[in-house]
Amino acid sequence: MRCDTILDAIGNTPMVRLNRLTEPTDAAVWVKLECLTPGGSVKARPALGMIRAALGSGALTEDGTIVEATSGNLGIALAMIGSALGIRVKIMVDPRTPVPSVRTIAAYGATPILVEKSDEHGKYQIPRIQAAEAVGRTVAGAYVPNQWDNPDNPAAHRETASEIVADLDGDVDAIVCATSSCGQLTGIGRWIRQTSPDCRMVAVDGRGSAAIGGPMGQHLLVGLGSAFTPGNFDPTTVDEAYWCGDTEAFSTCRLLASNEGLLLGGSSGAAVFVALVVAQRLGPHHNVVAVAPDGGDRYLDTIYNDTWIRDHDLTLAATTAQLRDRLADYTPFPGNQLKPWRHYPASPDL
Repeated sequence: MRCDTILDAIGNTPMVRLNRLTEPTDAAVWVKLECLTPGGSVKARPALGMIRAALGSGALTEDGTIVEATSGNLGIALAMIGSALGIRVKIMVDPRTPVPSVRTIAAYGATPILVEKSDEHGKYQIPRIQAAEAVGRTVAGAYVPNQWDNPDNPAAHRETASEIVADLDGDVDAIVCATSSCGQLTGIGRWIRQTSPDCRMVAVDGRGSAAIGGPMGQHLLVGLGSAFTPGNFDPTTVDEAYWCGDTEAFSTCRLLASNEGLLLGGSSGAAVFVALVVAQRLGPHHNVVAVAPDGGDRYLDTIYNDTWIRDHDLTLAATTAQLRDRLADYTPFPGNQLKPWRHYPASPDL
């Protein structure tokens, strides 16, 4: 494959079937490896979609500045795109942003800006967004994509959905997506509703996240969930939802690496764990797809570090059998009963 720029290589990621974490009585579980796209994460797709739309509308010019808040992956994607297009990029990060992600943003020539003050719930997301908005108001020619409430974010995932359906010849029974900005969940879900209405859309949030409804709490997962319900969230696309715990997500990550040769990030671990839950329920002769947002190379000092795991008092499943024992602890929550806890900015009726 030949590409004129790195941006032309975004997308068309492979799907890999799990062989050792599943049982013969399970549905087949396929993992869509978004870590194998330029920028290393699923965020490259919406980042490119939002920037191309902004350039087309005039909201962003080539001598402007892209300004955005991110937990890491979108910042890397925007930094890469800015480099390829010759556009300045400023990214608001926080103390929980993985250090390799911050370094990667800087390596692309973008400027990472640390936001150290959390909100009243100990979350950094809204303060990061407010910092980006402040820069957007003061820097001439600044464009703030606002990934959480930008329709070009979910629109970019029409291609993600079409790739999944094409690779399985239309035989898709369930697709499992992490929340975050809800771009992939809504974008894939809307397209699937039109083309494969019998396919179940499964949302995965982190325990302690308010992306698709509370309760609010603390969690160690990075890049999964939100301190508020994004404007991009479309509840009509969700059939069922799960809130994955840190231990299950991180256990899955480690077992994927040691048993399947897949080194993935925490949100990917959460998506795969829930895919295993769904696969066990559906049984043989079905296909379940887990969209894996990113790889594990950015988390070698955390998820894959025994000292970090001990310091955070986590008891991980050491074997596939131990991991599968935990599947029974998870039951689906009906999508039509999801109730957002809060929005940002606050909606007048909330």
